[in-house]
This record gives sequence, C-alpha cells and structure tokens, in this order.
Amino acid sequence: MKTYWVRAGDEDFEVGVEEGAGTLAVSVGGARHMVELAEVVPGWYTLLVDGKTHDLGVWDHAGTRTLMLDGRPCPVEVRRTRPPSGPGHSGRGHRRGGVVAPMPGLLVALHVAEGAQVGMGQPLVIMEAMKMQMEVRAPHDGVIRRVHVAPGQELTAGQLLVTIE
Repeated sequence: MKTYWVRAGDEDFEVGVEEGAGTLAVSVGGARHMVELAEVVPGWYTLLVDGKTHDLGVWDHAGTRTLMLDGRPCPVEVRRTRPPSGPGHSGRGHRRGGVVAPMPGLLVALHVAEGAQVGMGQPLVIMEAMKMQMEVRAPHDGVIRRVHVAPGQELTAGQLLVTIE
C-alpha cells in the first residue's frame, strides 16, 4: 500500500492506495473505498467510487495541482512524506494566479470580466469538449485581473483562461 498526505482546501488527509485488478482500494480517514478509474481524455477521468459515478479533472499549472471533482475546483497538495507540523508549518494559504482549461475544447461562454469580484466555486467560463459542456469555476475568492480568452476560441489543455488575485 502506498501512503500519501493530501491537503485539500484547509483540510489534511492521510490517504492509502492499494492497486488491485482494475480497481483501487483507497483508505481516507479510516474509511475504505473501492475505486474504478477510467481516463476519458488526458487529464480527465470517470471514477466509480463505491458504486457512485464522479467526473474528475486533474491538472498542474505553475506548481499548483487542481482537481475538478463533479464540476467543483479544489486546489490540492499531495506529498509522499508526512508534512512538518508545529508553528510555521501549517501549509495554509491560498494560491493566487491562473485558472487553466482542464482539457482541449471550445470556449462557449465567458461569465466574468476584468475587475470582477468572484467567489470560490463561481462559474468563470463554459467550455465544450467531446459534445459535452462544462463550467470552469473559480478555485478561490478574488478579483479577475486578466481575461486571456474569448468566446468561440479553441482551447488547449492547460491554456490560461483567467488570472485571479
């Protein structure tokens, strides 16, 4: 079994992963889950967790890993070693910066403008990929400093959409 320490938002989790024949046994906080994972396109997956289906996008940009689980963004940090604890080692703090396209596709709609105040989880853009539309949401509260795309534009995976500070 491989062990990881994961910080998602302001919460820390010890996660154990054991690979089996086509499935993963994943332990989080003492609860064990059976997970089947299928990659739909690079960086985008369908998960079957204990019989329930979820969509998962995973991308790294400028040192930040973001998971898009069922349309909701969550910046995460994953470590193979236990993080330091004690004063000055909380690991807290929001990372500001760019929001990127999780996969290639077409930008269908832009819901924000430069200077707009946004809240975590607020829809920023709608993109279309594989005949499906998905919202890309704000990973944290902030102000839109720059919009880098326009409706109708073809997008590549990891392409910068907006900058939030």
